[in-house]
Amino acid sequence: MILKTNWHTHTKRCGHAIGEDEEYVQAAIKAGFHTLGFSDHAAYRTPLPTDRMNIDQVPDYYSSILALKEKYKDQLAIHLGMEVECYQSEWDTLMKYRKDLEYCILGQHTLTIDGESSYRLHTSDGLKKYTDQLEYACEHSLCDYIAHPDVCLWSYPCEDGAVRETAERIADISVHYNIPLELNAGSGVREGKKQYDDGLRYAYPNRIFFEAFAERHCRIVPGLDIHDPKLFLTDEYIKKALDVVSGLNLNIIDDFDILSEAAERKKLAY
Repeated sequence: MILKTNWHTHTKRCGHAIGEDEEYVQAAIKAGFHTLGFSDHAAYRTPLPTDRMNIDQVPDYYSSILALKEKYKDQLAIHLGMEVECYQSEWDTLMKYRKDLEYCILGQHTLTIDGESSYRLHTSDGLKKYTDQLEYACEHSLCDYIAHPDVCLWSYPCEDGAVRETAERIADISVHYNIPLELNAGSGVREGKKQYDDGLRYAYPNRIFFEAFAERHCRIVPGLDIHDPKLFLTDEYIKKALDVVSGLNLNIIDDFDILSEAAERKKLAY
């Protein structure tokens, strides 16, 4: 594999991943990884079985990953995290995750816990609301990097001025709060290019976003967004993601140690 570190790894508890926890570990070892972060979709009070863990699955998630961390400690550094979403209504739960976990990545899939999907945004107002949630999470030290920051473009019809404004605002947030942004090699590239009003492209990663990130020298973390152990064994999708940003002077940190920064941010979370 091109990468040897991946902080963005799911488990079947989220309802849209397959394989046992140990299979992910074994595949990562086979692929030559030295660091594996588990970051399954965080559970909240509202069940959503096809999108995230249920609250009653969290203890098993913790115990399973920690047991694997110990079992494979001589072969692979394993870490316990979650992919959280910024919901002000879930403040107590978010703060508990911040306290309990080694790290948190932010993947804002909906704007509120039962609200508008980030995959179904069609207006500039929707892009603004999405970015507001990212900024709130960074302001309150709830995350250690932003996963797929361009996921908000999944259904957005064209690369208009609002897209560039959103990209520039997210870049500014990244710089101001020193939060890395992810170059995601997940479903945005795995599902292939989509037809939009102004042409054919991947839903994400989006080149306009990464042009803004390059201009501001934002730190970029490649993430495989693994939902199937066998995806550790192919470079196909990370190469496709890298092709989207080819030629840009990106500040890619492909061996990012998230833990030291997470320890400091946990102290600041409020």
